Amino acid sequence: MTVVERSRIVTLPQSVANRIAAGEVVERPAAVVKELIENSIDAAPTRITVVIEDAGRTLIKVVDDGIGMTESDLATAIGRYSTSKINRFEDLEHLTTFGFRGEALPSIAAVSRLTITSRARGNDVGNELKAAGGKVEKYEPVAAPEGTSVSVSHLYFNVPARRKFLRKDTTEIKWIVSVFKYYTLSFPGISWQLYRNDELFYDFPATDGRGRLASVFGDDVAEEMIEIDHRHGWLKVNGWISPASLAQRTVSDQFMFINRRSIYNYRLNKAVQSACEPYYISGGHPIYVILLEAAPDMFDINVHPAKKEVKFADENGAYRTVWGAIKTAFKAEQMPEELTGASLGRKQASHTTSSAIRSPVDAPSHLTPFVPAPHHQKDGHVPVLPFPPVRKLTPDSDRTQDTIPSSFSKADRSVNTPIRNSEEGPVIWQVFDTYLLSQLKTGLVLIDQHVAHERVLYERALRAIEKEPWVSQQLLFPVSLTVSPEDFAIIDDCLPLLKAMGFAVEPIGPRDFRIFAVPTGIKISNERDMLLGIIAEYRETLTTDSDPRHILAAAFACRGAVKAGQPLNTAQMQRLVDELFQTEDPEFCPHGRPIYHVISRKEIDKWFKR
Repeated sequence: MTVVERSRIVTLPQSVANRIAAGEVVERPAAVVKELIENSIDAAPTRITVVIEDAGRTLIKVVDDGIGMTESDLATAIGRYSTSKINRFEDLEHLTTFGFRGEALPSIAAVSRLTITSRARGNDVGNELKAAGGKVEKYEPVAAPEGTSVSVSHLYFNVPARRKFLRKDTTEIKWIVSVFKYYTLSFPGISWQLYRNDELFYDFPATDGRGRLASVFGDDVAEEMIEIDHRHGWLKVNGWISPASLAQRTVSDQFMFINRRSIYNYRLNKAVQSACEPYYISGGHPIYVILLEAAPDMFDINVHPAKKEVKFADENGAYRTVWGAIKTAFKAEQMPEELTGASLGRKQASHTTSSAIRSPVDAPSHLTPFVPAPHHQKDGHVPVLPFPPVRKLTPDSDRTQDTIPSSFSKADRSVNTPIRNSEEGPVIWQVFDTYLLSQLKTGLVLIDQHVAHERVLYERALRAIEKEPWVSQQLLFPVSLTVSPEDFAIIDDCLPLLKAMGFAVEPIGPRDFRIFAVPTGIKISNERDMLLGIIAEYRETLTTDSDPRHILAAAFACRGAVKAGQPLNTAQMQRLVDELFQTEDPEFCPHGRPIYHVISRKEIDKWFKR
């Protein structure tokens, strides 16, 4: 007997295939709102209105006054892969519209009752199409205003299992409002309205970018937002980010766009987070609206069916540019007018430590994987300087009175005594023996004395390594130390760099060294602990892609800097301030910690409800 086998592989009916495909595009009512809004934006409107009933279950309606559709366009609008945006695959490389695959309307029509009414600009009569479950039920000419109206009712009426998975109305509305906000922020030049159950929920008239921030977040927030304007290579970054004073408990108010399309990219979100960390030291999350601009061939939006994710041709370049944009914006905002050297007319003092300039030290080849960055003023970077100098610093200045020692006698202290410039300079106090406090025209500035001194010593150590060796001070009694074989190898490798930094160290045994001299100007109470601490931090921090010189200089700066809780006299405080604001980066210590924080007068007034 012959057994006739039934084929297990069949071709699904188009209606079934359409409903399955719709699940990837139409995940929830908010996804319908997103697709319809994008179609409206592509029609170049001046106004878009969104109407929601029962959180989108009963009705989702999007109306625009754009270019509209002709009779032939509307007839093919809900056919799968029907699109006016591209004609061939290569067109994706130059895409400037939101829609392009021709899947949104067919997917929505497959799981709802759909009505499209449209009248093209210049036409006297419009047309209306009605469909249910993906099948056209009616098509006829009608009277209609210019533009397009798309109504989606009874969503998932033919997929009851999917309808059961919809969340509570409050949750679905939250997602819809989030989508609505995304596009209102991306297109402030369009007037937007959102109705919920016949009640006007949002009404945003056409405005500029900051005006739209005020509409969405409120006037107070919009006024405080920091503007971003940065370009590097192929990527331009614009937008706004909130200062630390507006830190949020959640990330719900974070919006990112590429060519005004809402996107998600994990690495770019991490770039923003990383750039904000030094400023958001008390925790919380920033509010931001970041608008990226790039040529269409530099990114791919066609990664996910719902176009949620984006891939960049140069992911690392995108990360660095976004990180740099946020850093630049915060730095500009953190520096009030009186913190700029230009406003004070002060020249940068020389950092030379000796009138006799010696030749640079040649480090071993395995310790020089990086080309040193030149230590001149960077393009566009003005040294910040909050306080007029008591006196100018010169190579021959007597440093013996101003050196910041690790300890000094009680008679030398003038703790919590303010510094006042004889002419017009502000007063400086030491607070908690840890912070320096002074008044600015726009508020107050607090400086962390330890991290400030770290920055000064770090840059001085780098100069010593790269071009101007630090002058050494001989020890009356050399200090011996015994180390592990691992640390012996590290110290031996670093001897040329240590020598350039002013340390005279030489091996005297298989695991032993002797310290003969240390850098001048640094009060070191225990030379052995100092060197071992430097090597310990160097060993723990060094990686295969880090510059040994920078790591060693940072370790030295951390160990040699004045400590928190250490009283300083008036001359020492002024000296520290002068030297800090002559460094190339007075905002952060070598480890990334913020050095100073400005509290604006406006913020202080808010504390007292003025």
